[in-house]
Amino acid sequence: MNNKEKRFLIIADLFVFALLIYPIFLGGIVGGYDPGFHMARIQTLASSLASGHFPNPIGFEYLDKFGYGIGFFYGNFFIYPFAVIKLLGASTFQAYVLYLITFVFLNIISINYVVHKIFNNTWATILSAPIYLSSYYFVGVIYFRAAAGELTAFAIIPWIFLSVFKIIHEHDNYWVMLGVSCSLLLVSHILSFLITLGTVLLFFVMNLALIFKHKNIFLSFLKGGLLFLGLSSVFLFSFVEQYLTQKYVSTAVDKTGKYLVFVNSDWLPNHLFDSIQFVSINGTFLVLLLIFSFIYYLIKGKGFHFSDRIIPQSFIIIIIYGSLLLSSILLHLVVSVFKPLILLQVMTRVNVVMLPLLTFVVANALGEIIGKMPKFKIPVTTILIAILAIITINFPIKNNLAIVSQKKAPIPQLSVSMGEYEPNAFMNYNNENNFKLNTRFLEKHENYSVMKNDHRQVNVDIDSDQAGKTIMLPRLYYKGYHVKLHYRGKSITNPVTSRNGFVATKLPDNFKSGTISVTYRLTKMARIGWVISLLSLAFLIWYLFKRKNELTASD
Repeated sequence: MNNKEKRFLIIADLFVFALLIYPIFLGGIVGGYDPGFHMARIQTLASSLASGHFPNPIGFEYLDKFGYGIGFFYGNFFIYPFAVIKLLGASTFQAYVLYLITFVFLNIISINYVVHKIFNNTWATILSAPIYLSSYYFVGVIYFRAAAGELTAFAIIPWIFLSVFKIIHEHDNYWVMLGVSCSLLLVSHILSFLITLGTVLLFFVMNLALIFKHKNIFLSFLKGGLLFLGLSSVFLFSFVEQYLTQKYVSTAVDKTGKYLVFVNSDWLPNHLFDSIQFVSINGTFLVLLLIFSFIYYLIKGKGFHFSDRIIPQSFIIIIIYGSLLLSSILLHLVVSVFKPLILLQVMTRVNVVMLPLLTFVVANALGEIIGKMPKFKIPVTTILIAILAIITINFPIKNNLAIVSQKKAPIPQLSVSMGEYEPNAFMNYNNENNFKLNTRFLEKHENYSVMKNDHRQVNVDIDSDQAGKTIMLPRLYYKGYHVKLHYRGKSITNPVTSRNGFVATKLPDNFKSGTISVTYRLTKMARIGWVISLLSLAFLIWYLFKRKNELTASD
């Protein structure tokens, strides 16, 4: 890429970046249903850091200071920098806006780098960001749905595909990228990770013959997988432990108990086959470019003869996932065979992998065509970018701003979104009591007074005879809570149980009056996860330095 082309790339990237973020400053993000959820994550994490409570995956302020263990299930890794920014004086809203702007920028850098490394085509690289960021789905993730987790995932997933493609082409050193990028994806958005993991397995299966022939490919996948498990243990161990501790509210079903993945698909007028949903998530122009690219590759290869596995296999993945958007009947059939698919809530989530693959095949096709032009390369590319900007990006943005203009309600504070991972027993108990559960309710119901309630502990004072009673305490139940009784001049550790989703403990038969303190400490499994992750990180740093020295010596 010469200097003129580099300058053009920078201009194109800055143009797309400015176009994507300008609605933020017009109030665009209040149109989403989840900004309060992600702002609360920043706010509660900053609050925990300010109190010196680290690491703590439990948001203390949630649910009237009952504590919501969102950090067990929705990784805080990428939230920490913005929590620190809030601690330095920024408002929660400003920190959240900076989060969005940062990851829009990182998406541009990510797709540019990955497309360049895969295809080594200047014009494909220049077009990659305008294509990637112009999808209706991508715009909707930022503004309409405010799905910050998926926005983060979009910046990471291309790196996973790059490492997979390179490993399949026997670039053995890419196992490091595979392990690191998979770890980062897991701690940013679990559903996107599961979709991507399924996609990586599909690529693995499609290349089984090659993998059996070249054992180094299998070893690279194995090493990448082990590195992923090692680095992500700090999150994965706690996630599994807490997920198995109790049942949580299912966001995969609606109020009638019907799977949302069907509810969100059954509106299609033709349940056998309909293109509405597939076209609507990416925009007509991008879909037309995808069809054009498919025809181009067929003509170029004189049929299904591709010189590279990346293009045909990417098309196969797009067709597989796209079929689940096009056919409600097929979706029902697949769910009957693989029920965990209902966890996606809506099938359009598969676009987290379809969009990067669509960008690869379209950008490369257009890049090859433009690259072969004897002249007018920049004017043709400029026209393409302008069309993507005017038609594909501007339309959903203007639609969102129109919706926002009619929305008067403020962004909700400490939102729990759809209630993901909220203890089911707590929700049922709250429902039975007309959603009036708060600290005052527990004080009255359990006959005690809350003397202290902060990030580190909650203390309650009991001055009535409740000997032998199992008492609910003002903390949602997660493993790691410890209860101490202070009475008759002594302190004892008491067993912790769960009742109606709360931390509970059975008072001794000789307990007449005294105080109870509840504190949270990392579980044994969590501590093991920290040790494994730190050792894996140390190994990674040692390996990278070792490899760097080897490359320097060989030069």
